[in-house]
Amino acid sequence: MTLDSYRNFVAIVNCGSISAASKQLLIAQPSLSNQLKNIEKTYGAKLIHRGSRNIELTEAGRIFYTKAREICRIENSISTSLSSQNTGYREQLKISIPAGNSVHYIHKLFEDFVSNHPNINYDVYEIASDFVVPNVLNNITEIGLVRASIPQYGALETFPYEKDDIVAVIPKGHPLSKKTTPIEIEEFQGIPLAIPFDISNTVYTVFGQHAVAYNVAIITSINETAIEWARTFNSIAIIPFSDADTRHTMDMIIRPINDPGMYISSVFLIRKDRELSFAGKLFLEEIGVLK
Repeated sequence: MTLDSYRNFVAIVNCGSISAASKQLLIAQPSLSNQLKNIEKTYGAKLIHRGSRNIELTEAGRIFYTKAREICRIENSISTSLSSQNTGYREQLKISIPAGNSVHYIHKLFEDFVSNHPNINYDVYEIASDFVVPNVLNNITEIGLVRASIPQYGALETFPYEKDDIVAVIPKGHPLSKKTTPIEIEEFQGIPLAIPFDISNTVYTVFGQHAVAYNVAIITSINETAIEWARTFNSIAIIPFSDADTRHTMDMIIRPINDPGMYISSVFLIRKDRELSFAGKLFLEEIGVLK
């Protein structure tokens, strides 16, 4: 048995099927199937029941999965500790943050923390919120931050962080730029809109509640691109507004949107069954979400 055997078994369980694990690990499916058979042969126990679409752990499989995951955690800890010692660092913080507003979070989350803890280094994944959850579930990062509806996963513990209003960013020449009151949802009827991916579900839900036919011209990865699209094509950007967006909207009109559902929450995620590293625990404590 090698460490890869334990890692690959954990991946199969986390992914829910051998085929999904094969794609994630970039290992041929027959090879993974053979590894699983060899593990079962070595320990003399049936570990997995294979269904047509997914797998189910046997009682022996649940025991093996728990132990295999712990072996992988210990090996990762050894590797990280020795690597940190060789580079002069004692701890590493692995975190996934939303790509759509990563600059905002780099300043807000890390400026004071980096100054206070110079011996911690970082592995930061800037990705769409939809990919943050798999990163945490698969132990790629120990902490995740999403800007979307709170994920409903029994394996995850969530910590609410902040709430941003979703606003309309309007070029000065646009007819709606003359309004001095909040924009009604109905006023967006037929107008080309630019929205970042993280709020697309919220926008669709709210517009649907008003029975307004939306015209989403472009879905972007980051707020800045949505703003630039609105500026270039005299359309409207609908974005979750934060301080980081101020410098991109100096020549635009910012208007609130008159609906209580037009906001987005930021939530930190960790695995319930995984003990936080010293750096991870310290980070969540200092930003005030872990008491």
